[in-house]
Amino acid sequence: MPTAEFAEPQVLTSKQVDRQTFHSNSFVPARLVIPSIDVDTSIEAVGKDEAGRMATPSDVNHVGWYQYGAKAGATGNVVLSGHLDDLNGPAIFANLDQLPIGELVTLQRKDQVATYEVVSVKQYRLDQMPLASIFAATQSKRIQLITCAGPYDENLGYRDRIVVTAHLIET
Repeated sequence: MPTAEFAEPQVLTSKQVDRQTFHSNSFVPARLVIPSIDVDTSIEAVGKDEAGRMATPSDVNHVGWYQYGAKAGATGNVVLSGHLDDLNGPAIFANLDQLPIGELVTLQRKDQVATYEVVSVKQYRLDQMPLASIFAATQSKRIQLITCAGPYDENLGYRDRIVVTAHLIET
């Protein structure tokens, strides 16, 4: 039976890794801009809540960046969540479901900018969300924007979620 030989793995120092191109254009996003739905807001890093789900931002007019996911401009899923509404009315992602295909979504931090183009806007029942495609590692460079949707139940919350996917076009 033929055998395959593998090259000896190369170990890079942290200085060598930092110089790799896959790190040069990524950054922790600080601002989200979506002109067609009047979104221009701060981003706060979020982790997981007590139930192990992605936490939501503390301010209904900000969005949360899932800190265990990709950074802006990097390979992977940059996941951002925002509130649909609160007891006082509409919140930052109230019009997320109205984003047109082709719309530009921009992430910023000081002089760094990553621009994404919307390729899909979908509504899912909460128990049918494609969590793997939203949160799992991928070779794509994309952003996932998430908010609540559908009917509201006082005990269960919103039944559905809107998921907008956009692909990186420029950093």
